[in-house]
Amino acid sequence: MARLLEHQGKDIFKKNGIPIPKGKVAKSPQEAKQIAEEFEVPVVIKAQVLMGQRGKHGGIKLAKTPAEAEQAAREILTMKIENIPVQSVLVEEMLDIKKEIYMGVTTSGITRAPVALFSVSGGMDIEEVGAMHPEKIFSKDISISRGFFEFDARNLLRKVEGLSGNDINAYSQVISRLYQVYRKNDCKLVEINPLAVTPKGVIAADARIDIDDDAIFRHPELGIEISEEAGAREPTPLELAAGQIDKNDHRGSAHFVQIDPDGSYAQKIGKISIGYDCVGTGCAITLFDEIYPLGYYPVDFCDTSGNPTSLKMYAATKIVFSQPEIKGYLMVTGMAAQQLDNTARGIIKALKELYPKTGGKPNIPCLLCFRGRSDEVAVNLFKEHGISDSPFFKVLGRNNTEKSAADEFDRLYKKWKKETGGI
Repeated sequence: MARLLEHQGKDIFKKNGIPIPKGKVAKSPQEAKQIAEEFEVPVVIKAQVLMGQRGKHGGIKLAKTPAEAEQAAREILTMKIENIPVQSVLVEEMLDIKKEIYMGVTTSGITRAPVALFSVSGGMDIEEVGAMHPEKIFSKDISISRGFFEFDARNLLRKVEGLSGNDINAYSQVISRLYQVYRKNDCKLVEINPLAVTPKGVIAADARIDIDDDAIFRHPELGIEISEEAGAREPTPLELAAGQIDKNDHRGSAHFVQIDPDGSYAQKIGKISIGYDCVGTGCAITLFDEIYPLGYYPVDFCDTSGNPTSLKMYAATKIVFSQPEIKGYLMVTGMAAQQLDNTARGIIKALKELYPKTGGKPNIPCLLCFRGRSDEVAVNLFKEHGISDSPFFKVLGRNNTEKSAADEFDRLYKKWKKETGGI
């Protein structure tokens, strides 16, 4: 799913009548200082990253003066939170918080329908609250065909002990509007943690909105550039490029995510970085189990299944090979029903563009294994184009397993390393 940054979520909240603090985004310490001067009140400087628990990592700081705001922004903008660089901060007015509430609307995996959630234990990890004190979380299933109204929210809140009539009215307004945000934007999750109870009323002190990947094309106004799961970080340039492959052509998929964008994790654990493409997630997992003990680590996850066109395979292959740190390429299909000759044609076109001087023969060890429809044609295509003649390139057929493919790649890599020194 595609997750929005906090300030993006709050913009949507504001448009739907949910109160938010006064705030602006800054990309430099100087901007943060100017915003604090404009607000003329103490402010909070908050790292804008796609993850929670920023406060525990030092990503939220209080500032009573513009000078303090500038210094806080300088510190946050130079940090990495769980190895994710902070590129912008949200400068907000500091709230006088009397109580913190949690509320959200998410998709239930059990009922396969929306569910509204409420807890008086806001400002905490809601998963931890649910595990340790499930009695503190109240929920109500929602029928999409019927909708969710303020009186539905009030009925939910009446189950909560200690809430006054004014509390119920204020909270029910917000949670019913949260559902409107959820429906209008094709969300999987919308939550406020915490909803701050202040002398001026209730205010969304935070915002989390996760959009369903398959619905992103319906929301160009959100400016989401990618429909792949990049986790708690900004998408990489290669992920952004890969996200465009399926944009106007839904014949098959070209799903690409960089697991280790700079290869630093593979280096840290003493593994060799390789480019990776599999037809089918099950095949990818099984192959990973075989290749990892041999000393290799796929720095990307790429799934080109569902019978993609040769043009999609061409684009996906170029993206996988564009990772500068890879020392090899491994592409294996499951017992695929897709046209593997088209798969092969796309890869061949990409290799010939990437390695024009050698007629498509790569300078790193490459192993491909085709199993399924037209697999013999796919294998022969590489012979016809002369690419199989490379001493560091091998194509296998259907009489191979993930283990034999992994073992053959290991032999190929060791031969390449011995003859070239790994350069």
